[in-house]
Amino acid sequence: MSDQKRSSGESFAGNVMKYSVATYLGFAITGLALIVKGLLPAEVLGAPVTFMTYTATIMNIGILGLDQALLRFYHEPPAGAEPRQLFAACTRISAAFMMLLGVAGSVFFAQPLAAAFGLGSAGPGIVPLLFLNAALYMLVRYLNVLLRLENDLRAYTAETLWMQGCYNLFYLLPGFFTSNVFVLAVAAILSFGVVAIAFGYKYRAAVFAPLPGAQLGGIARQTVPYGVALAPAQILFSLSSGICLSFVGNASGENAQGLFAFGYSLAQLVTAIQAGFSTYWGPYVYSHYRDEQERICRVHDVLNLLIFGFFCVLVMFEDIVFVIFPDKRGCLSIFPLLMLAVVFNILCEGTVYGNSIARKPWHDTIGIGLGALSNFGLCALLVPAFGLTGAALALAASNGLAFLYRSITGQMYYRTVASYPKTISGFLLAFAVTAIGTLLWQHFFIKFALVGVILFIYCTLYRAQLARLWSMGLGILRGIFHRK
Repeated sequence: MSDQKRSSGESFAGNVMKYSVATYLGFAITGLALIVKGLLPAEVLGAPVTFMTYTATIMNIGILGLDQALLRFYHEPPAGAEPRQLFAACTRISAAFMMLLGVAGSVFFAQPLAAAFGLGSAGPGIVPLLFLNAALYMLVRYLNVLLRLENDLRAYTAETLWMQGCYNLFYLLPGFFTSNVFVLAVAAILSFGVVAIAFGYKYRAAVFAPLPGAQLGGIARQTVPYGVALAPAQILFSLSSGICLSFVGNASGENAQGLFAFGYSLAQLVTAIQAGFSTYWGPYVYSHYRDEQERICRVHDVLNLLIFGFFCVLVMFEDIVFVIFPDKRGCLSIFPLLMLAVVFNILCEGTVYGNSIARKPWHDTIGIGLGALSNFGLCALLVPAFGLTGAALALAASNGLAFLYRSITGQMYYRTVASYPKTISGFLLAFAVTAIGTLLWQHFFIKFALVGVILFIYCTLYRAQLARLWSMGLGILRGIFHRK
């Protein structure tokens, strides 16, 4: 390897490491939240988790997909605008729309929304708080994207950790003292409000950047169509688990709803492999897709190895979690299905860049729309008959359908998958792991042995990627010791 290539590889690995710090520190918060969810009774857990799930859904409705437009066009701002003017324009358009949405939803549709969201008898009074929480989350989300794009690593790390705490942990803490949904909702609003005010004030120059009307119009003409075409995808994506929570809550009660919420939160551990990495990876792909396709394909294969491997390890050792939280053991049998659903979502983030690069975001919308519709239909069919298992199967199948459509269209415009046979083989092995974990959930040693064999096959299949991962690790270590 030449000095130039080695230096480039070490720099890339170092940047991935830097941008991963915030998210991986955030997993300490997520882990603490998981412990809190394990300690809270299932019947207390369902309502606040459902509230936060639909907070994300409403946030994605109000933001109009413009956070993705900001990410896509930050390096190519329209109408001769500066990057911070693009940020200001997107934020103001989203804030105005969110205000209209909140007033209309709270005044005219509170009752049907509460019923659809499965919020129970207190639902209509919770709906205005839901919109307020979503608006604050939207501002926090915009600031997070800006800090990432501006490479303000220290501020990004701090803001990300606060945001993780708001979305995953702080709103749950009153649950140790009360099951009142209003109290839990107010706790969520206060936590998001603190982050929005603190970082909004610190970056007020960006929030209140001068923006002439003509320039705002020019920005809107390019970003709004792009964002609106993509917005349904973001909305439906955040809605997927909410659909399941609503069906389970309405069909099986608050205890089952709480079990599903805990199981899905636990399944998110799979994202530990990808989450910090993707913070750096998205902007990198948009900046280098013209001249770095080979590297993008190589990194995607490494990511496949890490995700598939970690998935196997979690299924092998899942029983340990339910020894720690025995009252949540009711979701042990559905845990592999929930993890498979999450794996589909994670891998999809690496296979669909072609749709955005080609400025054809409607393919993502169609794919996620197909997933959401199939999720609704499968939940309606399976949850009354099979309860939690039906909901988990519906989520995994619908996420798989969305992944298939979005990946096929994305690869048509920009290829990130280096080897289709290897990727397909990886998924077939993942299906085998899921079947073993679901059917043999009461037989720990048999399950452990069989999944261990599949993990060995994964490592053999991806042996070249293991070597590259070793080289990246050495590059990071060399960078650390060189700085010292």
